[in-house]
Parts: sequence; structure tokens; C-alpha cells
Amino acid sequence: MATKINAVQLACLECLHAKSHPHGEMCIPFAPIAIYTSLPRAEVRRAVRFLARKGLAEFHSGLSTEDGDFAGAGYCITPAGIAEFP
Repeated sequence: MATKINAVQLACLECLHAKSHPHGEMCIPFAPIAIYTSLPRAEVRRAVRFLARKGLAEFHSGLSTEDGDFAGAGYCITPAGIAEFP
């Protein structure tokens, strides 16, 4: 890992790596990340926002489902975030 991150941030980044796609192609809100990582939502929120400040994740709002229904907002991994994995 080129960027220094703690264990909670790493768990969230691993979830984004597994469950999202860059450039807003597929994003995930805090609640599913919390379920995937077994971490409290508040910790997930802090960790994912930290990752976004470091350029490893990005926020997207106005998301929609494949059926065109409104789906809220979420985060996805960035190409820099993907580069953190060998």
C-alpha cells in the first residue's frame, strides 16, 4: 500500500474494491459497506470520507438503479484506489 491507511480504512477500501466500479459506474452507500465489513456505520462513514479526501474513493449523488429508479448516493473506488491493490 502506497498510501498509509489504518485497518478500518483498509477494510472499507477492500469493500469498495470488491463492490464498486470507478467513475460512478457502480457506487455503494455506507450501510452496505458497514454490513460487508461488520463495522459500525459511523466508523465506515469516517473511513470512507477519509479515503475520498485521499483520492482513493469518490462520492456520487443522484444514483439510479438499472431500472431507472432513484437510488440515492454512494461512494466508489477510484483508479488510484484500485492501484493500492497488487
